[in-house]
Amino acid sequence: MQNSSNLTYYVLHRRPYRESSQIIDLFCEKQGRFSALHRVNKKQPALQPFTPYQMQFSGRGDLKYCQHVEVRYPSIYASSSSAENGAPVKGQLLKGRNLYCGFYLNELIMRLTWKDEPQPELYQVYQQTLLGLLQLENDLQSEPLLRRFEFHLLAILGYQYNWQQDSECHDIQPDQFYSFDPFAGFTRLSSQVLAHAQWQGLSVGKRFPGHAILAIAAEDWHHELSWQVAKHIARLALKPLLGDKPLASRELFQKM
Repeated sequence: MQNSSNLTYYVLHRRPYRESSQIIDLFCEKQGRFSALHRVNKKQPALQPFTPYQMQFSGRGDLKYCQHVEVRYPSIYASSSSAENGAPVKGQLLKGRNLYCGFYLNELIMRLTWKDEPQPELYQVYQQTLLGLLQLENDLQSEPLLRRFEFHLLAILGYQYNWQQDSECHDIQPDQFYSFDPFAGFTRLSSQVLAHAQWQGLSVGKRFPGHAILAIAAEDWHHELSWQVAKHIARLALKPLLGDKPLASRELFQKM
């Protein structure tokens, strides 16, 4: 394991281990996702998700022991609009819907990344997304942040979609409709297919308007359909990677 003195760690997941310890899944720029053992007592309370920590480890086996832990706010937090005079944002917590958004990010990383594999690009996007969620004035504004994270994660996993051309390398036309396949991208639907199906309005998962696809490509989240279309495309793209096991964080969303 690399020198951890200048690294920032985030807790993705934690589970009890014996009487007074927890196995924590951590995410770090240089080390990726890995597990460690943390003793919990009055002097060392349980570590919290979405809080940046600096840590020191001991042990020679695969499961390291967290010996020294302290909260460490990296310089990126100083750019927050909530920060005064460049001071890091301290004491801020994800709340409401944004808290569940954070759990969703953590669950995607846990489910879709390999352990002990450095993910510097994904780490940067994750950290920026957490900071973006902290800065939101309205937790209903989180959709663009989630979509950016999902599509960045998909690209890192090898699924980088062309939002400006279809599967036949033709430019996406704003007045046309397209289907989406997680392995092939967008395919223009012929007028005959549209007439035969007699779809009315936006049939999610079956056809997507070209103007909405192009709005997503331009990150125009003020477009009337960009959020809705991006959400369903992300779900279609993630489904074969996640398998049949439902996301616990998505179930929490539905209960809100």
